[in-house]
Amino acid sequence: MKNIFQIATLITLIATLSACFPTSIGFKDASMDPDLKFFAIENFEQIAANTPMNYPVQFTEFLKDGIVSNTKLKLVPVDNTNAHLVFSGDINRFDLMPVSIQTDNQAAQTRLTVGMKVTIDNLLKPEKSMNFNIVRFVDFNSDSDYNALENQLLENINQQLLQDILNQLQSDW
Repeated sequence: MKNIFQIATLITLIATLSACFPTSIGFKDASMDPDLKFFAIENFEQIAANTPMNYPVQFTEFLKDGIVSNTKLKLVPVDNTNAHLVFSGDINRFDLMPVSIQTDNQAAQTRLTVGMKVTIDNLLKPEKSMNFNIVRFVDFNSDSDYNALENQLLENINQQLLQDILNQLQSDW
């Protein structure tokens, strides 16, 4: 009899708790305007003199993929009149600098810093258009070969930059 009571209590508890849980959990488009459906991205421009030649195009493609993967927005060509948002920007900083100087005046680490100005034109609600600056960095061992690590370091920075752009896009600007 005691076992039947425990089983009935357990079933009641499970049923009660399961009614409290949402049927689905999602993290996409938490506060984005539901009227926004299409976006376009102009190629980012290289302003910083020492930016690798292919980086602006590489970042533009990374941003396209990131927005498609993390929002409900659909990519359209820049010249398409259906675009609700148009992204553009300038890469205005690309620096390699020593950090973590040791007692022998040698740098233990080097910092790659990438900065950019981003513009998001909202063609549906122009008052919600925005400009902002982002600066992100990653440190690596100074003994390492930068050329061998460059792609990995830029991937890391691109992830950080994408997150900042998505945060701005999904915030209540």
